[in-house]
Amino acid sequence: AAANLGPSSRRKREKGGGQDGTSTALYVDRRKSKVWNYYTKLGDAYVECNVCKKQLSFHNSTTTMREHLVRKHSIRDTLLSQLKDDQTSESDYAAQENAVKRSRQTPPESSLYHAASCSEPRSDVILELVLEMIFRDLHPLSMVKDKGFGLLLGYLEPSFTLPSLVQLSSMLWHRYNVVKQHLERYLQTAQAIVVCVEFWVSQLSQTYLTVTASFIDGEWRRARCVMETQQVHEDQAEGDLGEKLQAVLSEFGLSSKSVFCVMHDSPRSTAANSQQLKNAYGWSSLCCAARTLHLCI
Repeated sequence: AAANLGPSSRRKREKGGGQDGTSTALYVDRRKSKVWNYYTKLGDAYVECNVCKKQLSFHNSTTTMREHLVRKHSIRDTLLSQLKDDQTSESDYAAQENAVKRSRQTPPESSLYHAASCSEPRSDVILELVLEMIFRDLHPLSMVKDKGFGLLLGYLEPSFTLPSLVQLSSMLWHRYNVVKQHLERYLQTAQAIVVCVEFWVSQLSQTYLTVTASFIDGEWRRARCVMETQQVHEDQAEGDLGEKLQAVLSEFGLSSKSVFCVMHDSPRSTAANSQQLKNAYGWSSLCCAARTLHLCI
């Protein structure tokens, strides 16, 4: 029955009881939303999705959390899809009521010349989606300044203003550090890891090194985590491989003893580095079986 009431009616019934004198304990506390069944709070500003372990910003409102569940996991619980107003905090209700009061005080003719402002929860969702588009699809940060992107965003949400490139860059670095800390804790649970080394060349003929950790986690699941991708000079790509790998391991708090073996992407890399890695760090080297078979064919 509470789902069919307006926000103000629900607040009255929750604070002082309904018309039939029912106690407030029988009604849902907005601050104890069912959304929290799917999230774990990390401090005051972030929450973590229990389904995919994605970390979201938390600004005293569960709107972004609910949008993530519906969009990413198709979780359309009754309380998530129908009781939309119940997922917001008391501050959101206060903001909505103030907006209604201001609209009543504003003459109708003047309101025709003012576009509706983008609400704070919706702005947070749009900003989260823009950041996710950049890092998920590997777009350059400068694309937010492209004319086509500006026209699209301006048409979809005219009142929304993107932060500056410096602010967006800072947000992306913060996301990177959060994910890195999570990966560091995850790697600490592994009894031993296989470090996979892959050299590849970009379309601009620049050589890169990607270091990946493969292991079996505590739940007996195969895990594969990209630890770092760095640009290297072609003539020095494999010369100091041991030092490069040791530096990457140190970044994640891992010692050389945690490495079971090093997997190379080609027989050439295996032959050039296996003896040096064995003598300096005690690491055995193997060549990727699929790559070797491919070369044979």
